[in-house]
Amino acid sequence: MIDLHTHILPGVDDGVRTEDEAVEFARVAAADGVEVIVATPHCKEGSWVNEREGVLEAVARLAKRLAAEGVAVRLEPGAEVHLVPDLVQRVADGRAPTLGDNRRTLLLELSLSQYPVELENLVFQLKLAGLAVLFAHPERIRYFRDDVRRYESVVRMGAYGQMTTGSVLGLFGAEVREFSEELLRKGLCHVLASDAHNLRGRPPVLGPARAALAAWVGEEYARAMTTSVPRALLDGREPELPPLATPPARRSRWLGRLFRGQPS
Repeated sequence: MIDLHTHILPGVDDGVRTEDEAVEFARVAAADGVEVIVATPHCKEGSWVNEREGVLEAVARLAKRLAAEGVAVRLEPGAEVHLVPDLVQRVADGRAPTLGDNRRTLLLELSLSQYPVELENLVFQLKLAGLAVLFAHPERIRYFRDDVRRYESVVRMGAYGQMTTGSVLGLFGAEVREFSEELLRKGLCHVLASDAHNLRGRPPVLGPARAALAAWVGEEYARAMTTSVPRALLDGREPELPPLATPPARRSRWLGRLFRGQPS
């Protein structure tokens, strides 16, 4: 499996703190069957800058340590890049990191609660510049949860979505889990990743969430979300998605809200 969104680089953001912890982080991922870990630290003005050259150096340093420790995972560079108006230029001049350093695939982070300005126009500009846009955890973005048509619009424009394991497993609450299921059943998310920050609350493990979402979209689609689709995006290629399975849907989000708290 490939974990396309992690905060494994030590001491650069709100993720892993030390190199020793990063080694154990990689061991846990490897034990779960993860063969490739993409380091995606936050890249955000005013908090964690993490521009391309610094990320590449940090990845090379940690990869050397992992090899010395005999941890059987490959580390790839990337970043979770926050939305800014001049994002196209930042990628072009080498400041904003791309997944696998391919200068092609951008893991894009929106505010969880604040509404973005002219999002469709920015996605259009990124696509026009030849970039593939992968939204980080769209199921947790209030702008999309308030009106799913906003997210459907950017996916129709050619954007992709990365769902987080914790959302599938209920870590972020029932509303996020229900919206996750809605997006998956509509074929609006394409990658499953851990967005792991540590070894306890948000660990680098994909297996349990992949098994859970297989009940929503089928085993083949769930497997592709952790293998062939992230591989294509890392390589800068257009991913090919298998057909969605159609297992019986659970009760609607409205009914879920109505009866939440009652035994099922």
